[in-house]
Amino acid sequence: MRRVTALLMVLCAVPSFAQREEIFGNGKPPNFREETMDRRFAKSKFNKALIAGHEVITPQPGCVQLYGGLFIALAELAPYIHKRDQNFTLDPRLQEAVQTQLTLPNFPAMAYLVSMVRRVMIDKRMPDEWLAVATELNKTVKIIDLPKLKMINEQVQPIDSAYFTLPLLKQRYQVEALNATSAVTTDVMAAFRDGYLDRDVTWGGATLLEIGVNQPKGKKKKKYRDAEAEELVAVLQWEPPDPRRSQLDLLAQAPVKIPPVFIYVRLQSKQFADIEKFHRGQRVLVKGRFWEMNKTVTEFEIRDGLIFNDTDWSGGALIGRPEDVATCPVAINELTGLAPQQPGGFAH
Repeated sequence: MRRVTALLMVLCAVPSFAQREEIFGNGKPPNFREETMDRRFAKSKFNKALIAGHEVITPQPGCVQLYGGLFIALAELAPYIHKRDQNFTLDPRLQEAVQTQLTLPNFPAMAYLVSMVRRVMIDKRMPDEWLAVATELNKTVKIIDLPKLKMINEQVQPIDSAYFTLPLLKQRYQVEALNATSAVTTDVMAAFRDGYLDRDVTWGGATLLEIGVNQPKGKKKKKYRDAEAEELVAVLQWEPPDPRRSQLDLLAQAPVKIPPVFIYVRLQSKQFADIEKFHRGQRVLVKGRFWEMNKTVTEFEIRDGLIFNDTDWSGGALIGRPEDVATCPVAINELTGLAPQQPGGFAH
C-alpha cells in the first residue's frame, strides 16, 4: 500500500523550491531499475494489448478512450522528464482528468501511467509498438501530441530539472541579484549566471513570434542576435504573471506592467514537430540548452532547441468517460493488488 502511495505522489504539484541545490539536486541522475511493479506491468493484459497492436484496441471504443487518454498524458509529460529525481510533472487539470475519467474502482489509471513512464525510463526510449498504437489511435482521439512521443521513441533526453521554470528563474533573479545586500562581496550577477546558465530546460507557456532562417542584415548585424547565417531560429515571448493576481486587490489599482521575456531559440536541424504548420501567436514550449541571458533577465538564448505545441489545459480536459472505459476488457488492476473500494469509501 505504501509503495502505491509513493508511486501516485510523483504526480503532485511541483513545489516551489528556494535554493538552487534543491532545484537541481546533487547532479547525479536517478538510476531506474526494474522492480516488482514493473514486472507486473510487463505481464499485464494492458501491456500485452499494447504490444499486440492497434488491431486489438481500436475495435473497442472503451479501450480507445483508455489508451488514448493515457497517451495524451504521457505525451504532455514527456518533455519534462528530468535528471533531478524519479518524479515527473503533469498539468494538474490533465492529472485530474486521468484520476476522474480513466480511473475505475478496479483500475488505477494513474498507477498504469506511472508504469508507462517507468518503462520508458528503464529502456531509455518508448517502445516502437507503443508509438504505432498511439499513431493509429490519434486518428480517432485527435489530441495526442505525437511529436512529443516520437521524441521519446527515438531517445529519452532528460532535462536538468522540471522544477526550473521561467517563473522560478525570475523569482530567483529578484532574490539573489536584485535584493542582494551590500554585505555580499562577490559579483552577484556573475554568481547568478554561473548557477543557472548552461542547463537543459523545458519551458512552456510562451507565444511564438517568428520562426525563420537567419539572414544577416548587411555586415554589421544579423536578424536574430548572434545566430549563425542560415541557422533556423525561433523567437518566443513569455509574459510574466502579475504578482497581484493571487492577492485581494481592495484598492483596484491599475495593472502592473511587467516587461515580457524574449527567448531566442537556435533550433536543431531535425524537429519532431512540423514547424511549417506553426503560426505566429501559437502557444509553444521549447526544450534545449539555456545558454545566455542579458543583465535584466528579459532576453534569453537557447541552443539545440526543439519546439513543440503547448496545449493550454486551463479549461479542463475531456479524455474519456468512466462508463465507456469500464467496457474495456484490459481495464483491470493487475499492478497494485488492491481490492475495489467499498460503498463507504473504505478498502479491504
